[in-house]
Amino acid sequence: MLPDEASSYWRSQQRATAALLALVRRLWRRMDGRRFDESWAQIAGPMLLAVLQAQQAAAEQAVEFVPSVLDELNIDVDPDGEPVPSSMVGLAGDGRPVESLLIGGKIAAKRAVTHGASDAAALQVGGRWLDMAVQTLMADTGRMVESVGVAARSGVGYVRMLNPPSCSRCVILAGRFYRYKSGFRRHPRCDCRHIPAKESIAGDLTVDPDRYFRSLPVEQQDKLFGQAGAQAIRDGADINQVVNARRGMTTAQVYGRELAVTTEGVTRRGVAYTAMRNAGYAERATDIRTGRYFQARAPRPMPESLYQIAENRADALRLLRLYGYLT
Repeated sequence: MLPDEASSYWRSQQRATAALLALVRRLWRRMDGRRFDESWAQIAGPMLLAVLQAQQAAAEQAVEFVPSVLDELNIDVDPDGEPVPSSMVGLAGDGRPVESLLIGGKIAAKRAVTHGASDAAALQVGGRWLDMAVQTLMADTGRMVESVGVAARSGVGYVRMLNPPSCSRCVILAGRFYRYKSGFRRHPRCDCRHIPAKESIAGDLTVDPDRYFRSLPVEQQDKLFGQAGAQAIRDGADINQVVNARRGMTTAQVYGRELAVTTEGVTRRGVAYTAMRNAGYAERATDIRTGRYFQARAPRPMPESLYQIAENRADALRLLRLYGYLT
């Protein structure tokens, strides 16, 4: 179950982010689509100051977050040091200065004009870009400080928790325990969180990706995982296999048809390789080497491809098993 301290902390961070976004949007509305550089010069200073102040507040809250959660979980570990909030203020999650991050809004707007957008449409593009950047920056600020607080305590790592609504990439990472030195994988607008924990109790904090999926209405399942991917999961396919398959997606001739296929999971260590080998679709003698690993020569169709060629639902389930999507 999610610690109360974590819920309270996240709500506070969300309120702070919403307030900052409202201020940034008010400033952005002063932009003149015919005078990008001049109008940006007028709002850049106030915007930067507001963001830095919000970052500082978020960082200070994050310092208190780690010990508060550990206390609630009855984990008594003395820190070897304390995070310095100010050391992470002024930096974006990718290491660049916040000032150069924010100017990306102006750059996005100007680029839109060069591609034929009207002044008003270009400003909308720049505003959306700033929204994304500010949301990601605030989440990253908290995560950076939290990670330092975790690393300062021997034997403590973190469990990755969802902050719904969440995307398919984040759902399959939920509930996993990570060592202190493991980086926090995220994408723009990702607001998933660390929960400080020891591995021995991490299971008590686990968010089950399948349970999260089942909690969503069918329309939302289809939106997050794709209609065919969601149907495969509803039919019992492994949610990790379905999501990860999209990373190596391409097309190939399979069963005499041009179908979407994937290279994910087809190395000799992969789940799909084992299933395909058991079905006779992969043989070590015909494997091909790609970099450090050998992989099956036979293509692995995506779930949607298997639904296209299946004669009925029973046949679809058979194919999902043969290609490692269904256990």
